[in-house]
Amino acid sequence: MPKIILVTGANSFIGGWIIKYLLEKGYNIRGTVRAQAKESQVLDGMSKDHQSRISFVHIGDITTDSFDEAVQGIDGIIHVASPANYKFTNPEKEMLLPAINGTVRILKAAHEYNKRNQTKIKRVVITSSFVAILDLSKGLRPGYSYTEKDWCSLTYEQGVTAINDPFTAYRASKVCAERAAWEFIEKEKPSFTIATICVPLVLGPSVNGFKSLDDIHTSNAYIWSLITNGKDAKVVHIPKEIDVRDVAYTHVAALERMTETNERYLIAAPTSWNNQEIVDIIHESTVIPKSIKDTTPISTKDQRLPDHYDIDSSKAQKELGVTYIPFKKTIEDLMLQFAKLQEILGN
Repeated sequence: MPKIILVTGANSFIGGWIIKYLLEKGYNIRGTVRAQAKESQVLDGMSKDHQSRISFVHIGDITTDSFDEAVQGIDGIIHVASPANYKFTNPEKEMLLPAINGTVRILKAAHEYNKRNQTKIKRVVITSSFVAILDLSKGLRPGYSYTEKDWCSLTYEQGVTAINDPFTAYRASKVCAERAAWEFIEKEKPSFTIATICVPLVLGPSVNGFKSLDDIHTSNAYIWSLITNGKDAKVVHIPKEIDVRDVAYTHVAALERMTETNERYLIAAPTSWNNQEIVDIIHESTVIPKSIKDTTPISTKDQRLPDHYDIDSSKAQKELGVTYIPFKKTIEDLMLQFAKLQEILGN
């Protein structure tokens, strides 16, 4: 019988690609979504043959709802669900507590399930972030290479008080949630192992395209802003990126390999990027539609960053076989979907 993998945040940008890859490898999927209306967002991105191998559990609020039903009879967990919306009024309630409690509650549910049953959950993979590693208090750190050993210095209290600073609140939520996971492992010593995947800005196509502006993930919104707002496009905080398909591959590999030990992985494409580089790709590419080129400026006000830190992702490359999709392909594949969205919107 195929193994069943629980994927939280099944209808998310990253979750969709993870599910697609798991199905292609023969797994069955149990996905968590907030409500039944979200199920179609997952199913629409999968082939007809694969849709029958996906079931759902509704978790309306990861801060308070139980994962006990979700973990019944499963073999592994990939925990993606976490808030990533910068539009909030209460950073503690809307960012920090969902990120922290969601992580701890699913680990607790898996731990309790293993204690009651002979069939064991052996591995839990958790989506973390490069901002849980990046310490902006130390500046751009030219010449320094961040690794899995580094941690962001932000505290819970700093996140709670960042009412007018969404990026700081988000960073605090990610570092606190990941620290909570490692503290759980240290204290409870469960029979499963964990792997945390720390990712920078995640870009690339959606597993089922974009049918409305609401479908655009927060990271891709930077790129949409560039082709629609031109020189007034949003400023990017993190000059490091990774293709969403590489993120999905890494999660699945972490589920299947190096499973006897608890591991932390930092992944990022090898080069930095900026708005002007994207503009150049769009205008020079032979596959990007004219409709995109027509709305995209030739030059931007994007200030090229001074020398800054680097990211060492050699551990994931060595242990998980991670490779990186070229930035040009990431942008081209995303633009093909944005062009279809322009048609839908009548632009």
